[in-house]
Amino acid sequence: MTSLNSVPVTARVSGANDDRIILGLSRSLVYTILILIVIVQAFPFVWMLSASLSSQREVFTSFLPTRLDFSSYARVWVAIDLPQHLLNSLHVTGLTVSIVVIVSTLAGYAFARFRFPGRDLIFYVFIAAMMIPGQAILIPMFRFLKNIGLLNTLTGLSLSYLGSAVAFSIFLMRSFFVSLPKELGDAAKMDGANEFGVFWHVYMPLAKPGIATVVIIQSMNVWNEFMFANTFISTPGTKTIQSAVFQAVGQYATDYSTLSAGLMLALLPVVAIFLALQRQFVHGLTAGAVKG
Repeated sequence: MTSLNSVPVTARVSGANDDRIILGLSRSLVYTILILIVIVQAFPFVWMLSASLSSQREVFTSFLPTRLDFSSYARVWVAIDLPQHLLNSLHVTGLTVSIVVIVSTLAGYAFARFRFPGRDLIFYVFIAAMMIPGQAILIPMFRFLKNIGLLNTLTGLSLSYLGSAVAFSIFLMRSFFVSLPKELGDAAKMDGANEFGVFWHVYMPLAKPGIATVVIIQSMNVWNEFMFANTFISTPGTKTIQSAVFQAVGQYATDYSTLSAGLMLALLPVVAIFLALQRQFVHGLTAGAVKG
């Protein structure tokens, strides 16, 4: 009896060991893939930082600088009047993101909580607008801004970003409001709150993660956008930071040290926004994934 009972126990132990080995190999494979992804994603940033601290002669001869050279930062700061272009980008990004947050929050709440004729059709139109590439509307947008007198202005550039930005943000905010309990609004109405009071006092405080997600994504997209900014703005003093830094790319030669230094400085505001809102950002991305 003892030998008969020991066989299943041994088999179970062997099976458990095999499961642990398979689990360990699976985790090792996942970690290896993740590490490779991190290396691939981080390499351009590390190279750009190294190039910005290298002299022009050793940008392509050595991955790490033999001597830290900060002259590229001073050169790009003065040569292209970087503070002015940073202010231009702040103007465009701030105006665009403010409009997008207001419109997408109100529209997302309406799509999530109200029933009105054509609601689904209108929402699908917004979804379809997300599928239109920027290259397809470049020329029509150029002519539109020219006809209304906003070509070569920071306000016109901000308005040109609203189409796809508002569509995506409405989609995101609608998903976020749908994930919030409807019973909260019903309870507030029973206490005498009107529809705007429910929106402002009940759902808006809960919508901060979704708003933070919209702010981070749209700030990053607008701040780093190059095609529209370089096409619609021709006055040198009105160019945004990305278009201004592009001046380091010459027809016959490119100052990669200066270009890298300018890109590193242009990266700082986006990183600062993300660090300030990262907790809300992670919660906002996952809040709309599960309803209830």
